[in-house]
Amino acid sequence: MILKEWKEFYRSSLLVMTFGLVVLFAWFILFQYRGMDVPVSFRTGLVPIFQTSLYFLPLLATVYGAFSMVLEKSQRTLPILLARGMTIQQFVLQKFLALFSAFLPTIATAYLVAMIPAKLVFGSISIKEFALFIFSIILLTAVFIAIGILLGAMINQKLTLIGAIIGIWLALIYLFDLFLMYWLPSVSMNDIAGFSIIYFLSPVHAVQYFLFVELNVYKLSDLSVIYEQFTFQSTWLVLISNVLFWIGIAICGSIYVLKRKGVSHD
Repeated sequence: MILKEWKEFYRSSLLVMTFGLVVLFAWFILFQYRGMDVPVSFRTGLVPIFQTSLYFLPLLATVYGAFSMVLEKSQRTLPILLARGMTIQQFVLQKFLALFSAFLPTIATAYLVAMIPAKLVFGSISIKEFALFIFSIILLTAVFIAIGILLGAMINQKLTLIGAIIGIWLALIYLFDLFLMYWLPSVSMNDIAGFSIIYFLSPVHAVQYFLFVELNVYKLSDLSVIYEQFTFQSTWLVLISNVLFWIGIAICGSIYVLKRKGVSHD
């Protein structure tokens, strides 16, 4: 299945679109720092690149996961695999791993190419900081691929699927933050723990929090007493818990939906 996904992905326009958007936006951001009168650190350039990537990379990953699952159903390859003895659980897990393994080299290579001008712009590059950046991007992509698989398992009509993908993307990137902004003024000291859990339920918030703290953009030691109540001191706990939660929910949901729909090898 992994070889099949590799062949399909590297023949698709999604490869060129993903690679092109990553390199184009990264270069545009990096060259904004060239010629500045004050020295700028490498991590300073990574932050806006990550934030800009949030506007298109989760959407592309969701599209990839969703339409790949729909293609399995429309071409009836899923019933054929089930007829050969594969279970729905095995199919969904292998599907996720295959899609992730096909998408991973593309985004990793794209960001490596995007960092070519960084040496010229910043003077030096931190391998550790770039590794943290790539690690965060990869985990965020994995979450949205899993969400895409779930949407593809639930929906067959392409127009409805496109609407659902855009809706999920808007909800997690924009609407969730608006909801928190309206809720925040009414949060009391007794509600802080609940607000924090809801805040870090967003994969975008969890990954961004991890990356910015590890890059020392956010310094937990400098937080006020009240703000400390809104955060968790273990960034790795926040990241891993969130990623496992979303991938687990998406994979289990996909298995449940396919079973409920009675997918078989008839």
